[in-house]
Amino acid sequence: MSKLTLSPSEIAAAIERLPATERQAFRAPIVRGAMRDPRWKTSPVGNVVARYMRWLRNEYGATASTIRDYESVLAQMCVILGDKQLTEVTIEDLREAIDFWARRSARTRQKVTSVVRSFWGWCEDEGHVELSPAAKIRRPRAERRVAKVLPLDARPRLLSAAKHPRDRLGLFCLLLLGLRKDELSRIQIRDFDAQRGMLRVFGKGQKERLIPLRGPVLDEVRLALIADLPHVGRPPQGDDYLLYPIDRRANGKGSEGQIVWAYRPRPKDKPSPNSVERWWYRQAQVAGLVGPGVKRGLNMHRARHTFAMELRRVAGLDAASQALGHADLNTTLGIYGHQDQAELEGAFESFTEWVQEQEASRA
Repeated sequence: MSKLTLSPSEIAAAIERLPATERQAFRAPIVRGAMRDPRWKTSPVGNVVARYMRWLRNEYGATASTIRDYESVLAQMCVILGDKQLTEVTIEDLREAIDFWARRSARTRQKVTSVVRSFWGWCEDEGHVELSPAAKIRRPRAERRVAKVLPLDARPRLLSAAKHPRDRLGLFCLLLLGLRKDELSRIQIRDFDAQRGMLRVFGKGQKERLIPLRGPVLDEVRLALIADLPHVGRPPQGDDYLLYPIDRRANGKGSEGQIVWAYRPRPKDKPSPNSVERWWYRQAQVAGLVGPGVKRGLNMHRARHTFAMELRRVAGLDAASQALGHADLNTTLGIYGHQDQAELEGAFESFTEWVQEQEASRA
């Protein structure tokens, strides 16, 4: 692929020369191509964005994934703004930049708008602009979705089908502790404290929280700590990852022509999110929840939703929010604050009983 030879201002001018009906279709590949050229950082706005990213990393303490997401949005904004001076940027310029994501979901546009507003708010705080041009940009409303949960019999089927303590403990972390996929991938054996009955988890933004281990979860931890690891042949060590990757390679053919597989475990290596996703679908396939070879349709985040709905029903919204690691109770309220189907059915049963009592009293 040849390197881009156009400056940000030339890119912006090329986009503006396009007919209005074609602008949106041609803008995306032009802007994405321009992002690969680091010269977007040398534009007037790009220069300040580079300072903002440095502040975000060093002073705010943002994680690598947050840095990556923010830089992706702001790089595209810089390319669309061209060589405009910081003080020349207007709210309409920013709306034009945000329009790059017009065909994306409302939640994506919410995130993009938040990133743009955050950057320009920082510019105002640092004295680069007198007033943020993004101050009056509103985040779009996102449609409220009911959290999807697992089938009613999913938990017993998954746990009964998983034979190895390592796999069972991983499922317990999802089904009875409500961990995210990324949190599950980070767990090492030393994070389990069987004596105190605690699990240390690192969530979004590297925030650490302690989750109590009780009942069958704690029993499963104690069993997993003494059982030999699959394809390793020894009990787990403190720096082993719970769901460590296992490489599988063909190692010739057997006497009947079947492929013989060789397995290479890497217990000291952190599994990738994709590796954990594949592990989840293998467990779901063995449990009969998905067909052979199926790798989508039963998102493992449903386990977290199921846990959250059940814990909220039993222990309340505050306990659910703390267990899930939400920084803001409103996050929990927005996702799990509504009544679920079981509660609605219970309400209708109570209402039906009340109606029957009223009719009986009139008879």
